[in-house]
Amino acid sequence: MMKRVKLSTCAKWLALGLLVVVNSSYAASRVKTAAQAIQCQPDTQENGYNGTCPYPADLYRADPVWKKDMESALQQAGIRNVLGPDGSLNGPEETLEPVTVGGRQWLQGSLCEQGNCGDHYLRFLYSPGTHQVLGFYVDGQARWVGKPPAEEAKLLRGNADAIAEKTPLPSALPAAPAAPADGAPADTIWTFKGDGGKSLWQVCGGQNSSCTIIANTKYYVAVLNRKSATGCAFGDFYVAARDTASWQQYDTGTCSPDAYIRKGSINNGQYLSVDIGINGVLVKQFPIGYWSMRKEFSGSRRPSWSKVKEKNQQH
Repeated sequence: MMKRVKLSTCAKWLALGLLVVVNSSYAASRVKTAAQAIQCQPDTQENGYNGTCPYPADLYRADPVWKKDMESALQQAGIRNVLGPDGSLNGPEETLEPVTVGGRQWLQGSLCEQGNCGDHYLRFLYSPGTHQVLGFYVDGQARWVGKPPAEEAKLLRGNADAIAEKTPLPSALPAAPAAPADGAPADTIWTFKGDGGKSLWQVCGGQNSSCTIIANTKYYVAVLNRKSATGCAFGDFYVAARDTASWQQYDTGTCSPDAYIRKGSINNGQYLSVDIGINGVLVKQFPIGYWSMRKEFSGSRRPSWSKVKEKNQQH
């Protein structure tokens, strides 16, 4: 017969401590659906930031109902390809947490573009019971998802005015603002005037717009017009300046129909750029992120272009 080993008091407390540590690591797992999230526990200091509320990326994979409701609402607002691992808003995100707004219970969340959270983001409210989605989306211009009442709109809007600086954003009320004489959406970059006094809305073709926003920063928005005024097969390239409410056309360096335009970066990813190239060869690069930071800072904190170029050539 084997002799039973009697644990000392110290050993007992050590074993109990290990059990608590092991169990605590499994104490909270994030819920898998939006319906469950109504009862979730947000990350707090009290629970060691080990809450149960899900991230948008988690729901995109695990909750087809939430995914369908979100994508449907976004598409109705003219917003596409922003969710999921391949979407443009695949950067930092906040968990969906239960809130009560306007006497109704919602899940509140947000997500943004990697490296460009201040200028490209979505804040949203979601109701699992009614499948309703309300949101505030910013990417060069601001637009509502759904028609949020004043209280919900105030929450969604947050500090958007500070982010937008000189570019006012839509009213918190769902009523449509008065349009400028040329029909451009009020309080957007499309009202900005350029050469000859024409607005971006006019040069882009108005309702039948041939323009696409390529990238934007706090102070600048890069726009490509696929219908060139001079017959360039690649198109015309504009940069809109928020602080002066104006736009300027830039030479693209090529008119090849095979040329590409995309977001890039300089200075080892520190500054956003717009790159134009052909067959993998860079033709033109517009460092709008650097331009924006030059507006942002002054004195010794202001970035030096010579240092940026020198460092960029090393990578």
